[in-house]
Amino acid sequence: MHKIDQDAMDGAPMMPLPFADGIEIRGYSAINEPNCQIIVEDFMPGQEFEWTFTHDEMQYCLSGEMELTVWLPPLYQEKIETTITPGTLYTYPVGARKRVKITSDEPFRHLCFCPPSPDYPFPTLADLKGDKG
Repeated sequence: MHKIDQDAMDGAPMMPLPFADGIEIRGYSAINEPNCQIIVEDFMPGQEFEWTFTHDEMQYCLSGEMELTVWLPPLYQEKIETTITPGTLYTYPVGARKRVKITSDEPFRHLCFCPPSPDYPFPTLADLKGDKG
């Protein structure tokens, strides 16, 4: 169980997004168990980048707005274009490729549900708060 700490998220350090030169994100790993890693993550206003999923992933938008284009495997001929706003739940299958553009003036804050855990190197809430355990 985890209760999202909005203040901790607002103060989380920026970290580079791999394979996306010049893009920095922030977030923390709320839960990281073998069956699933759940990350609270912010993309910053004005950012645009592409990403390919190496696992299935479900996401839920908490705040902000994002224009989203997704190409679906195996041939990437099926394309979905939409706008994600708060309250939207969406999913990416393994192999999906996405392009995002953050259109809000505030960060695009969302939850990422990654089963099984890819063990992405996000800090924990305890790390952000300086708790030693």
